[in-house]
Amino acid sequence: MIEQELTRCLGEFLGQALEDFGLETKSGTLRAPQIINGYLPPKRGSADDDSPFVVIRPDSGTANQDSVSVELTIIIGCYSEETDGYMNCLNVMTRIRNALLSLEGGILGGRYVLNGDVSWKNADEQPWPQWNLFVTTSWLMRSPKFMDPQTKHYGVLP
Repeated sequence: MIEQELTRCLGEFLGQALEDFGLETKSGTLRAPQIINGYLPPKRGSADDDSPFVVIRPDSGTANQDSVSVELTIIIGCYSEETDGYMNCLNVMTRIRNALLSLEGGILGGRYVLNGDVSWKNADEQPWPQWNLFVTTSWLMRSPKFMDPQTKHYGVLP
């Protein structure tokens, strides 16, 4: 549940950061990247085009009695028939990075702490005219419950 709420909260935050960022679509119109949790939807025909998009995907995590740590990948997808189309992905990444690094205290939604660096990597192979770039983030939050070792009942963290 924590991971799902984190991706929802991050999606809303990035949606606001990118809402005025018009990028080319396959049909030639401009639109802001759509925010998608998890994975792109299945293709239903050749006319379907998801680009531009930002996919927020929880990839791994660890937990103990005190905290939960979640590794998220933000996948940026853009469309361009130009050979420098990857630059659109870099521009989206820059907007995302700046938004994340401007979070007051690194805290998102009052409870998720950006933990460490925001890193990015271009895809080794680009499926022209689609372009992809991957941003990696790590988030830390306190565990919402603990078990009292004496009573063996769960309680809310103070």
